[in-house]
Amino acid sequence: MADETPKKGNFSALVGHTNGLTKPASLAAAAAVTTKPGGGSGSKKLVIKNFRDRPKLPDNYTQDTWHKLHEAVKAIQSSTSIKYNLEELYQAVENLCSHKVSPTLYKQLRQVCEDHVQAQILQFREDTLDSVLFLKKINTCWQDHCRQMIMIRSIFLFLDRTYILQNSMLPSIWDMGLELFRNHIISDKMVQSKTIDGILLLIERERNGEAVDRSLLRSLLSMLSDLQVYKDSFELKFLEETNCLYAAEGQRLMQEREVPEYLNHVSKRLEEEGDRVITYLDHSTQKPLIACVEKQLLGEHLTAILQKGLDHLLDENRVPDLTQMYQLFSRVKGGQQILLQHWSEYIKTFGTTIVINPEKDKDMVQDLLDFKDKVDHIIEVCFQKNEKFINLMKESFETFINKRPNKPAELIAKHVDSKLRAGNKEATDEELERILDKIMIIFRFIHENRVIEPLIELKVFFCGNLTQEFQYHYR
Repeated sequence: MADETPKKGNFSALVGHTNGLTKPASLAAAAAVTTKPGGGSGSKKLVIKNFRDRPKLPDNYTQDTWHKLHEAVKAIQSSTSIKYNLEELYQAVENLCSHKVSPTLYKQLRQVCEDHVQAQILQFREDTLDSVLFLKKINTCWQDHCRQMIMIRSIFLFLDRTYILQNSMLPSIWDMGLELFRNHIISDKMVQSKTIDGILLLIERERNGEAVDRSLLRSLLSMLSDLQVYKDSFELKFLEETNCLYAAEGQRLMQEREVPEYLNHVSKRLEEEGDRVITYLDHSTQKPLIACVEKQLLGEHLTAILQKGLDHLLDENRVPDLTQMYQLFSRVKGGQQILLQHWSEYIKTFGTTIVINPEKDKDMVQDLLDFKDKVDHIIEVCFQKNEKFINLMKESFETFINKRPNKPAELIAKHVDSKLRAGNKEATDEELERILDKIMIIFRFIHENRVIEPLIELKVFFCGNLTQEFQYHYR
């Protein structure tokens, strides 16, 4: 029989037990050497018996080790130095968990953490703190709590990754810390009310142009999100106040400002709110927040904006302002449709003034060409070549140009006649071709366009190919 030296358990965390755990003699490994029947020097077989029981814990080991761990946790919570090496503490937790002390250890740890968190509520009972100081104090408490829980978890990591992980009903050490802070600090009615009101006050000040501590807002709102109270405690109230703010602001500024200035303000507000989402609000707030701004500053005033300023912007050919209007209206449900309607009405109204007044017959064709160039440019640059605007423009031209039967066609024929007679005296072949192409487009809007045919026939003799091409297109 060969003897095996008894193994020693690794319990370096135990103060006063330098030898860790000693193995009972009855559990010593036994090795039996047997020989083949008949003796001799045949092959030998070594049999090792398994250890079925774990080494016993020394007396008071659990109590002494927990005392050490408790001291370490309290030192972390009070921001004082820890007397023990972190590796030593980690090993102590592992030893306890290995001897089925995990349930008790978890309960003890939770109780220590809960006692500490409960004690923190007292500092927020002071009524003398103003909003900003209160927010700074709650933020400091939160940051300290997170730092402490990270350090505590690093010591009890073995417990977190074994016993807690295997028991799905138990929150992890980090989640336990969040739960305790939520239950005992932020769920307190007074604390939550002052926290939310303080945050909303800072946002209101920022919206009014004041500089505020955005990092403080970011930290506090992140806290609410981590504690899973962001939506119910903050977001609903925030969106409600935002809705009221921009409803009142929209009504007031529509009375005070001209359309370009108002649209600039809307763009600025949308940009500011988008920046708030990026900087300190939760990403989930972006969609309802932007929708709120769009509704109150745009959606509620679409008709008023168009009635007040569209005609002026089109008359003055204010391309940047028209571009901004199109972009903003495209953000709102029904915005493009109502812009289309007013766009069509403007074309028909303005176009009618060109064709209906006999006193303007002399300049009618050139005015039509200039007007067509203008609306084409607006569609291309401002309205992003939107097919709906192109098609409605064509319909609108066809409507107003036929309000005075025959006359536009007659004047177009005379205009073509004068251009073709002048030939290269007034324009090159390329320029003349471009002019005729534009006239062709205008001409297509006229219902009774066959009146021009006799005049076109006369131009064949004078102008050759150009006239023939024109005749080919218009017959």
